[in-house]
Amino acid sequence: GAAENAINVGIDLAAHFDATIELVHAVSAPHSRWPEIGTAELEAAREAVRVKLEASLSGARLPYVSEEHHIITQAGHAAEVILERAALEGTGLIVLGGHRRHGLFNIGNTVKGVMAQAGCPVWVQTGPVKSATKRILVPVDLSDESLAALAAARTWALSLGATLTVLHCFVSPELYYGHGYPVPGPTYVVDKLRDDARAEFEAVMAGLDWAGLEHQAVFVESNPATQILEMQDDIDLVVMGTHGRTGLSSMILGNVTYTIIREGTVPVVALRHPD
Repeated sequence: GAAENAINVGIDLAAHFDATIELVHAVSAPHSRWPEIGTAELEAAREAVRVKLEASLSGARLPYVSEEHHIITQAGHAAEVILERAALEGTGLIVLGGHRRHGLFNIGNTVKGVMAQAGCPVWVQTGPVKSATKRILVPVDLSDESLAALAAARTWALSLGATLTVLHCFVSPELYYGHGYPVPGPTYVVDKLRDDARAEFEAVMAGLDWAGLEHQAVFVESNPATQILEMQDDIDLVVMGTHGRTGLSSMILGNVTYTIIREGTVPVVALRHPD
């Protein structure tokens, strides 16, 4: 089910952007057996995938599974296989299915492993595909990663005919501890920090070329993950920058991105910084 959702949205995006699509299936086997898995075994796995997809996909999508070059089967761990295929020149997007009942499918290893190392955006489809993507939310903290995600989201919104909401959350700092508990700092200090953060956000938004795109900039004082989850009923897609570089830790990926993918109901596109 999770993979089928990902395939459906991937086919829709490929059609919209006039892109080719690869449906990638990793043949699970112990590492020691990978060299032994031959062409016949991989072909049998590919045929099994094709038959299953033909039984589940609608007629308009069947051409994507009837031609051999659309389905790739390869021995290895799922994240490694996906990253290897994505490293090929011309790959612009990875689409994965998220399994909300258990957080992330494969206990999150595949999604987190791909997000931490992918050289292109990663779309995680957490539920059924909506009819259209018309409202895109981009949370920004004004880091290079979040502004790179905003630039990509503007391009997508223009192509999709979508509106864009840019969200910046100010988190009131706990400046010191009293009796072992965090205590809010002096009001005038927090007010100054909030005013400075709002001014910087508004200045960055005013300096962007929106190319006529319908958009709004929202500044709130809130926990970012909580705020995004509260807004999800009014959006179709979240586009976020991540700090993923190496490893699989949710701290490396960024707790906000990981939380939204794990707990949210809308798809999330995660982008690492281009560098």
